[in-house]
Amino acid sequence: MDFEKSKADQNLYYIIQGEDPLILILYVDNLFIIGEEELIVDYNRGLALEFEMKDIGLMHYFLGMEVWQEDGNVFLGQGKYATNILSRFQMEGCRPISTPMVTN
Repeated sequence: MDFEKSKADQNLYYIIQGEDPLILILYVDNLFIIGEEELIVDYNRGLALEFEMKDIGLMHYFLGMEVWQEDGNVFLGQGKYATNILSRFQMEGCRPISTPMVTN
C-alpha cells in the first residue's frame, strides 16, 4: 500500500496523500491509524482486503493512558492508572492535599 517505514521507529509507517499525512503504528497485535477520517476509512478497507483484522473504532486506552477525542483534539489522561495505584496500596479513601509535606 506504499507506506514508508520511519527511520526513527521501526513500528511507525506513513504515507502522504496530497497534503494529508496518514500514520500507521504497529504495537504487538494492535494497529493504530492516525490521519484524516476519509483517508483512514479508505486505507482500512484496503488493509482489510489484505489482512484479517477487526476495526474496534476510536482508541480509548493505550499503554495505561486514557484517550479522549473530540473536535479535532486528542486528550490523554492517567486517572485510571492513578486510581489503580491508590487501590493497590489501599489508599482509595485518602484525602488530597495541595502540598504533600509540611515545609518551613
